[in-house]
Amino acid sequence: MTSLTFYGGVNEIGGNKILVEDEDTPLFLDFGMSFSLANQYFDEFMQPRKCNGILDLLEFGLLPNLEGLYRCDYLEHCQLVSGDTPRVDGVLLTHAHMDHSSYIHYLREDIPIHCSQASKDIMQALDDTGSTGTCELISLKESFKTYIGSKGVESKLQGEKTKKPRFYNIVEGTFDAGGLIVEALPVSHSLEGATAYILHTSAGPVVYTGDFRFHGYKGDETRKFVERAAQAEPVAMICEGTRVNSTQSDSEEQVKEVTQERVEKTDGLAVANFPVRDTDRMQSFFEVARQTDRKLVINLKQAYLLELFNKSGIGTPRIDDEHIRIYIPRKTWGVYKDDRFSEKIQREDYDYWERELLDHPNAITAQDVKESQSDYIFRCDFFELKELIDIKPETGSCYIRSVCEPFDLEMELDLKKIENWLTHFGLYPYTQIHASGHLNYDEIREVVDTVQPKILIPVHTQHPEVFKNFHDSVILPRLDAAINI
Repeated sequence: MTSLTFYGGVNEIGGNKILVEDEDTPLFLDFGMSFSLANQYFDEFMQPRKCNGILDLLEFGLLPNLEGLYRCDYLEHCQLVSGDTPRVDGVLLTHAHMDHSSYIHYLREDIPIHCSQASKDIMQALDDTGSTGTCELISLKESFKTYIGSKGVESKLQGEKTKKPRFYNIVEGTFDAGGLIVEALPVSHSLEGATAYILHTSAGPVVYTGDFRFHGYKGDETRKFVERAAQAEPVAMICEGTRVNSTQSDSEEQVKEVTQERVEKTDGLAVANFPVRDTDRMQSFFEVARQTDRKLVINLKQAYLLELFNKSGIGTPRIDDEHIRIYIPRKTWGVYKDDRFSEKIQREDYDYWERELLDHPNAITAQDVKESQSDYIFRCDFFELKELIDIKPETGSCYIRSVCEPFDLEMELDLKKIENWLTHFGLYPYTQIHASGHLNYDEIREVVDTVQPKILIPVHTQHPEVFKNFHDSVILPRLDAAINI
């Protein structure tokens, strides 16, 4: 018998945690954070307590209450039983967005994580450059451990000695996951490395789409996945439905066209906001920079990720390209390139991973952008708007907003703050153009009609009932309840 139990992604966008149990093989499909549920109890300034292990998250149903899943240091510190063996044979990770991957932080390090090389690179970049409590995606840093020093004094164990690497299996094509044969198929999404899966269970093939779209630069990969899923004649398909209630859709090509038209009409600085790890969108703005003879200015985290992709042979823009520049912001003391201070003092403003980029030939500062504004497309998100104080956009500059429209009160308030900044610097009104990472109503119908699963199960959507328009046998999942197939 094969069963599917949904611990997230039900009547919400994101939070996917789906337990597949096929005879003796249990696997999780993704292990992400439920933003909608987490935001009901926590926010940026009130986070779950590390000293309480997983208990704060269990209290509100943010993690499934299952034995044999969670890291031993957290459990033992809270006087909970950790067990000798893991509860599951692995996690099939579709991509590295936080609503699919973030809670890997809490998993035992001996649970295999199956994913693409790009997904691992993104999580490596998050570990190396991030500061949030849900890093430790690649290497677990043991907490609550002590040692006795040379003077016989007990001290906290910290630093590199606490690292325990997680087990990652880079997947491509067909592989074995705990005895279950699985096919990994690349798809287009708003993040590099997105993967869909076909699980060959004892009940028949089960298709899991993850998040996908047709209208990105790798849309052909999505179509190949849909064709293969149809050939498999699946007994069930778990399909995301983020935009199932929408019939509109812009493509990456349209984003590029609208952006290029706006930049060509701009005499001063072109300021743009697009998602920090969306390399399809970065490619669009990079192509516009080439066509308009400008340089796309990216931040340090983006440059670091591109370097990881380059080392892995993943085809994204290179940071040494003549149309790429790396922006070095002023931090801490703000004395970078200030001759009053030694190079040592200047560099101490930056983390170790940032220092590797300070001397790159394509590194620039606010002063460089300020002096030659018509040479640049300056990528600038909500948290980087303060850089405009140093740059001071000149008359004739523009702002291109290439992220999704706000869909909750907090995002609406943030947009109002952004508009206040843009008005202050003469960048309002602005151009809005965005391409979603998800299929719309008609495209989902096309997928269902092509694949023709025996059972259709919607996930990652606030409108699961719409799927009944596509198929005669739709099962709407319930939290913590098993579906037997």
